[in-house]
Amino acid sequence: MNTILILDLDGVLITTPPWKSDEIHVDGYSDFNQTCVSNLNSLLDYKPFDIWLSSTRRTNKSLAEFNQIFQNRDIKGMIRGFVPEYNSTKNRKEEIIEFITEFKLTDYLILDDDKSLNSLNPKLKSKLVLTELTIGFNSKKLKEAIEKLK
Repeated sequence: MNTILILDLDGVLITTPPWKSDEIHVDGYSDFNQTCVSNLNSLLDYKPFDIWLSSTRRTNKSLAEFNQIFQNRDIKGMIRGFVPEYNSTKNRKEEIIEFITEFKLTDYLILDDDKSLNSLNPKLKSKLVLTELTIGFNSKKLKEAIEKLK
């Protein structure tokens, strides 16, 4: 089994400031930051991943639609699934913990900008690459991700 990549979109690949409307791609969906996409592709070249989308945007589109969006933006990987929406969870941090626990994940990486993830326990936090909303998955964060995978 490949390493699991738990991937958020806003603040990772979509870096539009909250006070601005998203720029829209020709396919009608939000544009992704090209530098962030390039860095994600470098990460996907470094190691094979099964991508699981954790973004709240996962509730608005089907898996097939998101895979088409990724293909339209030349992202090299396919999304394998969505982190489930658990009735018992109140936020992203709890969803990710529940997902890791339910699927007994040991080989994974989390790419997200949600600051609540800073309070993950040390074992889980060691697999987190925390990005900034308007910067996203830049080259510094790519380096950090590769270091965490070594």
